[in-house]
Amino acid sequence: MQEAQSLPPGDERPTGSAPAPDSDDGGDRRSKPSLVLPQGALRWGITGFVVASLVGFGVLFFLSEDLGASLSAFKRFDPRWGLVCLGLASMDWFGGGVRVWVLLKPLDIRVSYWKCVEISGATAALAYLTPSGAGGGPAHLYGLVREGVSVGRAAASNFASFLVNITFLSTAGLCAWFFGASSTIEDLRLPVAHISAARMFEWTASGFAVIVAIIVVFSFNPRPLRGWVIKTFGRGHRVRLLLRWIHELHASLLIYIRKGKLALLLATLSGTLHFGGRFLLGWAVLRGFGIHAAFIQVVTIHVMLQFLLTFMPTPGGTGVGEVLAPALMKPFLPASLLVAYTAIWRIFLTYLTVLVGGGLLMRWVGADHRRSTAS
Repeated sequence: MQEAQSLPPGDERPTGSAPAPDSDDGGDRRSKPSLVLPQGALRWGITGFVVASLVGFGVLFFLSEDLGASLSAFKRFDPRWGLVCLGLASMDWFGGGVRVWVLLKPLDIRVSYWKCVEISGATAALAYLTPSGAGGGPAHLYGLVREGVSVGRAAASNFASFLVNITFLSTAGLCAWFFGASSTIEDLRLPVAHISAARMFEWTASGFAVIVAIIVVFSFNPRPLRGWVIKTFGRGHRVRLLLRWIHELHASLLIYIRKGKLALLLATLSGTLHFGGRFLLGWAVLRGFGIHAAFIQVVTIHVMLQFLLTFMPTPGGTGVGEVLAPALMKPFLPASLLVAYTAIWRIFLTYLTVLVGGGLLMRWVGADHRRSTAS
């Protein structure tokens, strides 16, 4: 997920109690950042993202039955639905901004909502530019530290944000399953191993929920996990990083349990905006092509797709998403529209955030680099 990242050795860690309320005024002063995102890492992330995307679309074009028809299909998309798609894509930023803003309140940090929206967009962009969203956490920390927030408090917010995200996703999947969403796609057979879409949805939803349950349980009581990890793997460098991650997750949770229960609830509910746009986007793109598909069926497919892309080892699921999405959506689309559908869906889901959020990150990094060299 986007926020689950450990800090480099030497950085301040959150303690089990909340800091004094007057030590961080995120919006009132700007201190020199104590965290730095290297420009080279951003460039490599962008390069990897572009290459993986090209490979994915290359495979998709290769498998296309009629390349000419696939290219001309872009003309069939109604621009008015493009505005709807843009609105749904922006929900990711604004919903994420609500989550960041709400989770800062129990830590007595004052950062404006619009700055939180920027941090949310930059976090999503770097998550898309790194395998399995690994860059989201550092971007979240970096954005807050630039606003004068201490690394310890930024880390507490970061880990709480991670817990909130995975809790919402797992809850959304289980609720969809409980209320019979999988039955609406029972008759759909997917080209992937020729299994039913309902069975694949149940596997992904239950698997994701099990992983989340394990993380949450050990967040409350990390000692059994710590003992097992040390006994099994020793105390090597990677093990120490994992143990530190567990400690930070536990310490952050203590802060919010003591004075931020309502913030955790509101931040979880903000996932309706943050992830809701992603779930609805596929249906809106279909409508742009004039296709009237069953709303619940399409949304259920895209909830499942969100689960699958979360674990993909490529940046933002690129390469995999370009192949997996048309495979899952094939029952709803003629073959000539698969390429155009996938491209437009990915543009609004991922590419716009990478373009805008990545540009914002590059501007921040450049400004901090100039400031450090000038001093």
